Amino acid sequence: MTAASLFYKVTLRRSTIGLPETTRKYAKVMGLTRLHKSVLLPVKPDTAGNILKIKELVEVENVALPRGLSPKQAIKNLNAARKPHPGYSVIGNAMQKHGN
Repeated sequence: MTAASLFYKVTLRRSTIGLPETTRKYAKVMGLTRLHKSVLLPVKPDTAGNILKIKELVEVENVALPRGLSPKQAIKNLNAARKPHPGYSVIGNAMQKHGN
């Protein structure tokens, strides 16, 4: 086994509104339900075929995930890395201190 698993990171960049039903179904089957949503799909011939059906609508990158990291966790980590710091930190809860 290799140290990393290969995946396609597929991001929906253009809307499926006004396109044929079959094109919309390909996007939905791959989990692309909203604009700018990213999913990790395994590198397999059938996955590549599905991506080719909607190639004008998506952006595709090859991603190598470290062993033991699930695709769902990898997407969560990518989203957390993009999120800016809120500018504050919570140091306590006044309601819980008074027993209310």
